[in-house]
Amino acid sequence: MSLVANERETAMHCDDETKTWSIYTMQQRVITKLKKAGIEPTTVQEDGGHWYKNIPFEQVSFRQKSKGRKMTKEQRQATAERLKNARKAKLP
Repeated sequence: MSLVANERETAMHCDDETKTWSIYTMQQRVITKLKKAGIEPTTVQEDGGHWYKNIPFEQVSFRQKSKGRKMTKEQRQATAERLKNARKAKLP
């Protein structure tokens, strides 16, 4: 059964008392990430919904989006020169 984009969702609940997360998702991308992290679903529904319960608090993290590296023109030139020299030194 294929769902349209607005029907696929992920809901996360954090319980401060038990220091655990519960996650419900219908997004394949999230399911794959959880599987790669070694987290197995406790329940898989017929409609494709996956429930994950009692995930340790420390196992879920949020990252800040990178703002990129700000360099001056001179810094870019110096970095390019260092990389060029490093590549030359690596050649046999």
